[in-house]
Amino acid sequence: MPSAIPNFRKHLPLLDGVRGAAILLVMIFHMSLLSSERGIDGVARTLFSSGWCGVDLFFVLSGFLITGILYDTREDAKYFKTFYIRRALRIFPLYYAVVFFSLIVLPAAAAHLPHAAQAKLDRFGRIEGDEWMYWAYLSNFAIAKAGQFRHGILDISWSLAIEEQFYLVWPTVVFFFSRTVLIRICMGAIVFSLAFRCWLLYTGVNPIALHVLTPSRLDALAVGAFIALVVRQAGGLERLAAAARVVIPVVGLLLIGDGVFRYWTHSGRIGEEGLFSANLPEIQAAGLTVLAVFFGAILVRAVAASQREIADPGARRSRLVRVFESRVLRSFGKYSYAMYLFHLPLRALVRDLILKQKQLPMIADSQLPAQLAFTVACIGITYAAAWLSWNLYEKHWLGLKRFFEYR
Repeated sequence: MPSAIPNFRKHLPLLDGVRGAAILLVMIFHMSLLSSERGIDGVARTLFSSGWCGVDLFFVLSGFLITGILYDTREDAKYFKTFYIRRALRIFPLYYAVVFFSLIVLPAAAAHLPHAAQAKLDRFGRIEGDEWMYWAYLSNFAIAKAGQFRHGILDISWSLAIEEQFYLVWPTVVFFFSRTVLIRICMGAIVFSLAFRCWLLYTGVNPIALHVLTPSRLDALAVGAFIALVVRQAGGLERLAAAARVVIPVVGLLLIGDGVFRYWTHSGRIGEEGLFSANLPEIQAAGLTVLAVFFGAILVRAVAASQREIADPGARRSRLVRVFESRVLRSFGKYSYAMYLFHLPLRALVRDLILKQKQLPMIADSQLPAQLAFTVACIGITYAAAWLSWNLYEKHWLGLKRFFEYR
């Protein structure tokens, strides 16, 4: 007999830890300044440069959480109004503060700075004519159109734009269709996204455009949505957990095997962008879908283990749950939104003030000690800035959510 459907309307602390893991992956990727490929430096460079996949973990988690909220509340009389206002209170205040600072305050201030300081600010790029796309959460299309990242602060918003576009459409879909149909839509979206990327590859589209266009990244959101819908069926979580036990090792071996194969066929060099580079055709085509499924499987295993512990408090705790429920990861998850928006300009600031050069110094014939120190400094400063943002700004907007509760 299938087990009872868990109550997913209660907050699961481990999901904050999953979000924390995602932001750390993204930050580690962007903090990498390693140029040496000798010995341990080469291994570290590979690991650091594979952190780009943290965005895909964010997408899977977002699809899971948002679909769960929408499905659980679609009988609410103010379903649309409540969802959109609560999302706006979470996302808009900080995002638009950063956009205002980047497009209005910073250029105005630069005009009054010495030439050397202006030159440093110029590296953040110019997006004349496309500013409105950043205000309208269409920055991913602006980047795709240009075929390049042009703004050192706001380029990071491409993934936020994709999520916002998802939030705009998905509530209506969830409201009008049954769970069975929604599951089929999710499966179709996964296949469509994979096929869309293959078509873009075939037509020779710029790889950056392929990476940031919304249809290209629907599969990760759809994987998370699929999980949210299936676990709300009797026995659904158990079925997914059983599948995840197979998926995780198989997909993990595929990803590692791809990296090892390229290592041995490219003179012992994996490449600048890590074990599974986002610029490789196999990753651009099927690899992004495989990554989404892999992260979805990890999410399922963690949620299943957490639900077992809730049902049986005396049961032995899962190591996966202990990791994601750790105070450190949950804290990073709590402040992850501001950390995501702040970390690129703060990285540049730390690099200029501490390193005063682009290349890391060698210590004991290795760049790794300097890289680790730089990474810790950047993460620490970004965390502090995000903590201040949360306590001085964000939480006051979030406090308004109490006026827009689901019934």
